[in-house]
Amino acid sequence: FFFRMSHVPQANRNVMSIMSSASELLWIALLTIVLQQSFVGAMRPSHSWENLRTMSFFHSCNESGLFSERALDTITKFPFVTIEKGQGFQLENCASYGTSFPCAEQKIIEQCKAIKQRNKTISTVFYMNSVLDWQFYHMHEVLSEHVEWQLHDSFTGAPVRCSGDEHFNPPKGGMPVFDHGVADMRAYWKEVCLNATATGFVDGCFSDSSQNDTHGTGKHLNAADSERFENGKVQTMSDLTTAFGGQAGRPYAGSTGVLIGKKPDQLGINAYQIEMFSHNEDSIIELMAGVAQGYLVQAHYEGADGCNDKNFESVIAAFLIGAGEDCYFGSGPWISASIADIEVRWCASLFERPIGKPLGLATKDDNNVYHRSFASGTNVTFSAKTSKGKIDWAI
Repeated sequence: FFFRMSHVPQANRNVMSIMSSASELLWIALLTIVLQQSFVGAMRPSHSWENLRTMSFFHSCNESGLFSERALDTITKFPFVTIEKGQGFQLENCASYGTSFPCAEQKIIEQCKAIKQRNKTISTVFYMNSVLDWQFYHMHEVLSEHVEWQLHDSFTGAPVRCSGDEHFNPPKGGMPVFDHGVADMRAYWKEVCLNATATGFVDGCFSDSSQNDTHGTGKHLNAADSERFENGKVQTMSDLTTAFGGQAGRPYAGSTGVLIGKKPDQLGINAYQIEMFSHNEDSIIELMAGVAQGYLVQAHYEGADGCNDKNFESVIAAFLIGAGEDCYFGSGPWISASIADIEVRWCASLFERPIGKPLGLATKDDNNVYHRSFASGTNVTFSAKTSKGKIDWAI
């Protein structure tokens, strides 16, 4: 799977072999040639205001292997699907994918392939972490061989180790960190993303931890090293945003794939996910910040009860108050523990009712209540005081 440029003509492969000693500008120029001649075009996610289904996303994984056919019945209702890092991570079955352990990359691609086989119009996203070197990725093997690609403490010289989400069993001593201040490492990290999209089963990459000073890396670095590391991270994100037909810091419209970052003020991106979106005014403001820039925005509610959550309508109301073009709503944990967990994320009573294009931006009255109306006749209100929302459906 990690053949460096398997879809590039031989002449270009010969040129690419000098990447390790080339400057970053040369890498970008060569990347442009590769994209023009051999890159399998990624597909931007579809979006419409017809109903919530057409502006929704699914983001999770199945730690015990590929999702069942019944699970896919629900997952493939969403037009936009991200497969999280823990896909199949309980199994050491990489040989069945024609590779050796660890192989999270291939497991994610195989799940995206199964989704595309169900519905090729679904836009699929490949999870990556821009900081943490998770041990169940093949990337971990490569980074272990290239100690110079790991972030080192400015004061002790030791490799930096950072902790991660306990749900995915991170090593007790922490994980190495990808040093984006090293040009060769940046080239490799971007290559992994583009290799995934070149399969034809993946349309973009989710870049977790890509915002500034994540996982406490800043405490390990002096000012100069911190600037080098953070600027390198921005360069990585910017290059991939460009590779997907977009421009960092500019509206998402016109992009052909997607590189998903984490914050509306993050440099190097034109798309991001609000990881902890909820029924509060802060979430609405964070969503509106992305809309004002023309960014693609995913609003993710972490509640696990979905349709059975007493606050679900209020959360969706908050989303509709702030949403713009290329905005998507999703919910649930990063690991799907059961078929019930998957099915409860899809609520026909909320996802399949008419919305229509907004008749304007939301307004806020003297009582701190937001109001917004839509072309179908659906009207939404949200109180910033009580954090309660209401959707008066047209039908």
